[in-house]
Amino acid sequence: MPNQTPLFDRSDTLFGVCEGLGRDFGIHPNLLRIAFGVGLMWNPVFVIGTYVALGVAVYAARFLFPAVQPASASLVAVADTGASDDDRDVTEDRLAA
Repeated sequence: MPNQTPLFDRSDTLFGVCEGLGRDFGIHPNLLRIAFGVGLMWNPVFVIGTYVALGVAVYAARFLFPAVQPASASLVAVADTGASDDDRDVTEDRLAA
């Protein structure tokens, strides 16, 4: 995901709150959207206030703790010697002794 647009700059999300929380906590964003939608029926002021507060929290978390981008597979050279994992373990054990 190296060319992915930041959550707050995308045109298909509303501040990216549900998607950001979903990524952080491992929850599908649609479940959060449904929960916010249902909550709007009972107490819209509280839900909108909560949504805005969570939006500020997600934005602050992304600003203060940016995600570390993993190295691209094309930049990482992996040398394969053809030895099996068992051969490598035996060699490492001999070197450790």
